Amino acid sequence: MGSIKTIPKNSTNSLIIFYSSNGINQLIDEWGKLMRLVYNKTMKYRSNDLTINYLGYYTDNGAYYYYHTESQMNYEETITEIKKNLTIPIQYIQLDSWWYYKSLADGVSEWTARPDIFPDGLEGLNKKLANLPIAAHNRYWSSDTIYTKNYSFIIDNLNLKSLPLGNDSFWIDLFNYSSTNWNLILYEQDWMNHQTIDFIPTRQEFDLGRQWLISMGNAANLFNINIQYCMSLPRHALQSLEIDRVTQARVSDDYYVHIVNKIPQWKIGISSMLANALGLAPFKDVFWSNSIQPGAPYKVTAREALPDREILIATLSTGPVAVADSINYIDDIRIMKCCRQDGLILKPSRPLTMIDLLISDWALYKGFKQGELYSTQTIINEQIFSIIFASSMIRNYSIIPSMIGSPSGLIWSFENPYELFTFDENHSLFISTEKCNDTTFCLWYSSPIWQFNDSLSTKYVFMGELNKWTFVSQQRFSSLNLNSENTQMTIIINGAPNELVDVFVYHSKFESIIHLVCSLSNSNAQAQLIINPVNVTCV
Repeated sequence: MGSIKTIPKNSTNSLIIFYSSNGINQLIDEWGKLMRLVYNKTMKYRSNDLTINYLGYYTDNGAYYYYHTESQMNYEETITEIKKNLTIPIQYIQLDSWWYYKSLADGVSEWTARPDIFPDGLEGLNKKLANLPIAAHNRYWSSDTIYTKNYSFIIDNLNLKSLPLGNDSFWIDLFNYSSTNWNLILYEQDWMNHQTIDFIPTRQEFDLGRQWLISMGNAANLFNINIQYCMSLPRHALQSLEIDRVTQARVSDDYYVHIVNKIPQWKIGISSMLANALGLAPFKDVFWSNSIQPGAPYKVTAREALPDREILIATLSTGPVAVADSINYIDDIRIMKCCRQDGLILKPSRPLTMIDLLISDWALYKGFKQGELYSTQTIINEQIFSIIFASSMIRNYSIIPSMIGSPSGLIWSFENPYELFTFDENHSLFISTEKCNDTTFCLWYSSPIWQFNDSLSTKYVFMGELNKWTFVSQQRFSSLNLNSENTQMTIIINGAPNELVDVFVYHSKFESIIHLVCSLSNSNAQAQLIINPVNVTCV
């Protein structure tokens, strides 16, 4: 606020001091719920955002096709080939900053497809993609943008940037054309920090930043377009409380810095807390599903050390899952651990975040994190299924259920699900620096132990899908129904028609883990898993 020239008369400022005795994660979550309530922020657009719910394909910084095409092809041919040859069920594609006109200070002069990129325009591309939904990138506007001819823009000639000013007609016209003619469903506003910090008017005028984002959001709402914030500052995330159509925010650096400079931009356990609290799905950015992508437009040493860790973090973030491989070097099996056969992502109920103990130790050790130790949960019919992730650990830790808000139960590792352990306040999970270090990751799942009301007090544990990163998800298992006599559990399984779903149940009668392959109905894409004291079946 120190750079603001004038503050309008009768302006008010409010401050909230929020306290919780239930730990840092719950504090941030409860604060966020209150803030969303105060600003009447709805979650329905986030919940229904196709780019959050389904597998997508991205071309941004770190992707194989970032300012790079297939040999002897232009971008129109390359994007068409991607859609034609991919064998994974992507439901949309993202076009990054390589497709539109740029001018002074590398700002946007015209948000229109260049003919050398898309000879038939985005309209022609849309036809070739059979109307596949598009997410499109944008950055800051240049001071000589062509839009100043017909719309009111404020100009910063020193920094060579500009910003639409004072009315919504610019955004209405931009989004109307884009959604109508080439099926834009997600507008990615990138470089938000530069548009704000490196633009004198937003630093000096009291309400300009808010007006910019409100106008954008209002117009997006008219045309059913959602918005992703990228390179955003905390002030932008807070402003999104007034803009329902902002459904997601990137909470990491560019993937490029990870594969080229070995900077671990996957560490989003803290930033995801703030984004989610404010109603935004955290976006980890893109990933490679193979370690090497020959021909990628980066240094020859560019490498993804742990593709599984990238896909795992993206999936458990609850944000977009964005494939960025070459069409020739994509690992379908790895990627499909994230989702159903139709591309619907199997998510936990909240994002994967750093556990409270690691956050407090971060302060105790004077700002040096002691590792990346995260947890998340899926909640179905008030039953809690927990996930624990660890990597880059510097100290050993012992974790008990109360530390992560988990019920007691059984716990097992992703790598060895047939070795089950008790997980309660007297039986902790040991997390080792030797095993969960920079070059590896560890993953555990925990489910509650249930007991039937039969003569043997039969116990059972629903272990879900052991070949998916989210072993129990609402997208796969819509309900857990226990009959009134407590003698039968029925679990509804959802997916694509005729999809085969591997499910696992520990059953005390058999003293073993039972593995079933459930075939989903062709008519309603469902099946029922039925567990009782003497049998486990799928119908």
